[in-house]
Amino acid sequence: MWNCSSILLLGLALAAGCTEGAPDAVPDKQAAADPTTAPVAATPVQAKAESGLMLAATAGNVDAVRAALETGAPVDGANAEGWTPLMAAAHHGHVAVVESLLDRGAAVDAVDAGGESALLKAVAAGHAPVVELLLKRGADADRATARGWRPLMAAAFIGRVDLIDALLRAGADIHARDQLGPTALVRAAGNGYADAVRALLARGAAVDAADNDGVTSLTAAAVKGHLDVVQLLLQAGADVNATSIDGWSALGTAAAGGFEDVVAALLDRGARINQQGKNRMTALMLAVVNDHPDTVALLLRRGADTSLRNVEEETALDIARFWEHEDVLALFAPEGVEGGAPAAGGEAK
Repeated sequence: MWNCSSILLLGLALAAGCTEGAPDAVPDKQAAADPTTAPVAATPVQAKAESGLMLAATAGNVDAVRAALETGAPVDGANAEGWTPLMAAAHHGHVAVVESLLDRGAAVDAVDAGGESALLKAVAAGHAPVVELLLKRGADADRATARGWRPLMAAAFIGRVDLIDALLRAGADIHARDQLGPTALVRAAGNGYADAVRALLARGAAVDAADNDGVTSLTAAAVKGHLDVVQLLLQAGADVNATSIDGWSALGTAAAGGFEDVVAALLDRGARINQQGKNRMTALMLAVVNDHPDTVALLLRRGADTSLRNVEEETALDIARFWEHEDVLALFAPEGVEGGAPAAGGEAK
C-alpha cells in the first residue's frame, strides 16, 4: 500500500530547497587568497586594543572605536570567525561606526570565514542606511560567498523591496543563482513576499527560472499556499504546468498542502487537473492522502479523474480507504463505488 510519508513531507522538502537561508559558513578560498579582502590578524601588542575595537564596533560606540584605533588596533583586525569590526558594526546597524571605520581605511569588501562581507551582513539584518552607505563607498553589490549566496538573495529572502532596489541600482545580477540553484525571485516567492516578487519581475527577473531540482517560483509559492504571489506569477506568464525534476507541479504541491484557493487559481489558468507526477500521483491523490476534504471536493467538482492509478495501482478512493479518511470518503459516490461521480456535485466555482 502507498506510503504517504514522502507526500506528507513534500511541502517541507520543497520549502527547504526553495527558501533556505544563508548557507553554513565555509571558507571562501578565493577571497582568502585576495590580499585586498582577507582580514588582517592582529599582533600580540595590538590584541588588547583590537578586542576593545570589536566590542566598541559591536556596541555602536563611535568614541570608543576611535579611541581603540588611536591606541593601535588594526582597523581590519578579525576575530576567530573572520569578522572584522566593520562587519560587526554593519550587522548591528551602527551606521556612524561603519562610516568611521571606512574613513579610517577599513576594507569594504573583506569577508569572514564563510565568505560573507559587511554588505551581506547588513542586508541580511535589514539595515538599509548601512547598506546604502556601504554601496556608496564601493561595496561589491554582487559579491558571493563560496556557496553563491549574494546580497540580492538575502534581500529577497526577507522581502525587502528597498534593499532589492538599492542592490539592483548598484549592479547586482538579478539572474544569479546560489549553489542550490534558486534565483532571488524563487527565494522571494517561496517566502510569500508579494511586493518583492513584483519588484523583481518589474526589473526583469525570469519568471520560470528554476532551482537545481527544477522547482520554479510558481511551485515555490504554491507549496506554501501564497495565493497573492501565485497570482502575480501567473499574471507575469509563469508556466502553470511546469514540473520539477521529480515531477512535482504547482497544482500537485498546492493540493498536497490543502490550499484550496491556490488550487482554484491554478486550475483557472489552465493547470492540468489529471497530470500525474512522481509515482504517478495526481493532485486528487495528493489531496486525499493528506486528508484535505475541501481540496478533494474542489478537484472532484472540477473534473478530476477518479479512475487514474498511481505506481501502486491505487486510485484516489483506494488511498482514502486505506488511510480511513472518513470526510474524504464521504465525497465519493455512495458505497465508495470505484470511479463513480463525486457526492459533492455541482459546477466548478
